[in-house]
Amino acid sequence: MREERTLGYLGKVLITTFYILFLTGGLVSAYLFYLSARDIVAQAPMSSGFQLPLAGDPVLRPETVPDWSQRERVNILLLGVDQRPNEEGPWRSDTMILVTIDPRSMTAGALSIPRDLYVEIPGYGERRINMAHFLGDAYDHPGGGPGLAMRTIEYNLGIPLHYYIRIDFQGFREVVDYLGGVSIDVENEIWDYRYPDGQFGFTTIHIPAGTQLMDGGMALQYARTRHGGTDFDRLRRQQQVLMAIRQKALRLDLIPKIPALASTAGHTVKTNLQLGEVITLAQIASQIDAEDIHFAVIDETMTVPIVLENGADVLFPKRDRIRQAVEEIFNTPAGGH
Repeated sequence: MREERTLGYLGKVLITTFYILFLTGGLVSAYLFYLSARDIVAQAPMSSGFQLPLAGDPVLRPETVPDWSQRERVNILLLGVDQRPNEEGPWRSDTMILVTIDPRSMTAGALSIPRDLYVEIPGYGERRINMAHFLGDAYDHPGGGPGLAMRTIEYNLGIPLHYYIRIDFQGFREVVDYLGGVSIDVENEIWDYRYPDGQFGFTTIHIPAGTQLMDGGMALQYARTRHGGTDFDRLRRQQQVLMAIRQKALRLDLIPKIPALASTAGHTVKTNLQLGEVITLAQIASQIDAEDIHFAVIDETMTVPIVLENGADVLFPKRDRIRQAVEEIFNTPAGGH
């Protein structure tokens, strides 16, 4: 009987955690599900006796932790790293998404940042923003790659960040596969002859138009390819993949899959969130209506493409336009209340 009550509680927490997937936007947000599942499994009595260590990076805890009992806004940086097999790093960030949840107004938002955005990285001069994570790990910045990435965003966008979640692509593929794949409506056929093969080379991928049941590998390809478009299109496809993950996850009974998910993807996640904070986020998220969630991308209306003297293509920020987007998401309720 006790085990049945425990599983019932786990089910409720997981359902609310899946709602966080809808809040966060972008590829890496799927790991909020994994993170919560892993930590809950570590604390709950399961018939299999499965256990995992608690999450929480002690090196990079925020100086000021939001007091959620007083309904303070919580800001999280989601990082997807460009990690290749048998490579120790450091790695650049392939995906950067800023997430905000405001318990006072019961609103949320997510802002996707293009990896080629040309900004000041404190202590390292002007560079692509995806280099912040690389430099932080390479030169032992306090908090490593996530620490410097958070500081760079705070410096350039004026957004205080409290937490981070960093994942790699292998774990994303595994989670989608455990869900049995996701259905995505592909508007236009995709042929990409220069898709990164993970071994510093390229391969050809083909994704037909129409509704496709994608496994983890194809879902990742769809989210990462730049075929026939720009990095901005890529960021929007990531949000489409996210919605497909949410729709599939909400239909499944995942309790039997928790141990397999946790044991498979455990090595792919790094975060400074603690167990209680994850559960609190899930509880808050379950109460936020869809119309009170706002997604945005720093896109072609907020940037200017330029070529540097060394031949590198970068995106120069239109800071007034970006500031407006930041204000709309992080300083006012997403639903306009």
